[in-house]
Amino acid sequence: MSFWTPLTAFVILAVSFWLGDIVSYKTKGYVSGIIIAAFVYLTGYWTGIIPSDPAAAGALASTGLPVLMSSFGIPLMITHLGTTIELRDLLKEWKTIIIALVGLVGIALVCFTVGTWIFGRVYALAAAPPISGGIIAAIIVSTQATEAGMPEIGAYAMLVSSFQMFVGIPVASFMLKKVVAKFIADGGANEIVKAEEKKGFSLRIFPEMPKSMQSSNAYISKLAIVALIAYFVANLTAIPNTSPQNYFLNPNIAYLLFGIIFMELGFLEKDSLNKAGSFGMMMLGILSLIPGNFASVTPEAFLRMLAPIAGLLIMCAVGIAIFSAIAGKVLGYSVPLSVAIGITAMIGYPGTYMISTECVKGLDLPDEEKQRIVDYVMPKMLVGGFATVTVASVIFAGIIAPLIFI
Repeated sequence: MSFWTPLTAFVILAVSFWLGDIVSYKTKGYVSGIIIAAFVYLTGYWTGIIPSDPAAAGALASTGLPVLMSSFGIPLMITHLGTTIELRDLLKEWKTIIIALVGLVGIALVCFTVGTWIFGRVYALAAAPPISGGIIAAIIVSTQATEAGMPEIGAYAMLVSSFQMFVGIPVASFMLKKVVAKFIADGGANEIVKAEEKKGFSLRIFPEMPKSMQSSNAYISKLAIVALIAYFVANLTAIPNTSPQNYFLNPNIAYLLFGIIFMELGFLEKDSLNKAGSFGMMMLGILSLIPGNFASVTPEAFLRMLAPIAGLLIMCAVGIAIFSAIAGKVLGYSVPLSVAIGITAMIGYPGTYMISTECVKGLDLPDEEKQRIVDYVMPKMLVGGFATVTVASVIFAGIIAPLIFI
């Protein structure tokens, strides 16, 4: 009887993130659970304890979770996130979007100047798109590298993408702790005024679902319907002859926007997945996408590229922090909050969601006050992350990637 089975792989996944939750709670959110889980998998892959070959018995891929979550888990989760953000709150976050985008200027400046001088043009420019956002930006660089006959640079771009959260998450967590401390000191956690302010603002056209029909299947089905509509609309905006496929309206942005719109119209319920009792399982499934980033990273490859990876990540984080802080100062945001927003480019989803909830762990406050803190922090982190990771990073990569191998 083999020890490694799909169930074994799932147990390792669940326990790794459970351990991360414990560490995050004990450190009051200063050490993110995602980092702990990532270290567990890196150690397991490098020692051979955890199978790194996706085709191996008991590898995480054998559970089917990564494929399933890529196919429908992320669309459902992002659409659900739209049901947690009210339209008037999103419109209030225009400053957040500006701060996040200005932070990318810091990445470009670092990589075209000091990064190029220290680590060389190819290493520096190949790091810029992955640092600016998600895996699509890294894939764009990797494709360009392969076409240029430099596949090792493609692997390097993927390494940068895989390890940027080791810099981004601690910085964002540290800054958010400062934001939360000030928010509490200013009495924000005690405010109970929003309910009155929101009266009279409603776009509802769908009647409320009768209690007799409110079931998990109903909530999830309606989320899936809206996600499917968003997917088809986004694909109508696909840009021809782009590889990987690019869009004028990125599907991830469409899922979020349609979640917001259909919640405002009354078709979707607020906080849908939690009402369905499915949020925890869905989130764990989506977290299964993270370990695969580290499976192909050997100790030798990591050591060879360690200096440019670490150096550029740290320098770009500084660049983001400086430019975000300047933009935030102009727009009236505090430095810690501005830096946290800017650094979302190095985190992405679900990291932005995780650290938004982890920042209240360990606080000796009533649940209602913790929720007010999360309601203040989360829209800024999610909107900042979506602005950079799903939109700006792809544009950024499309501009910079062709310049790398000239």
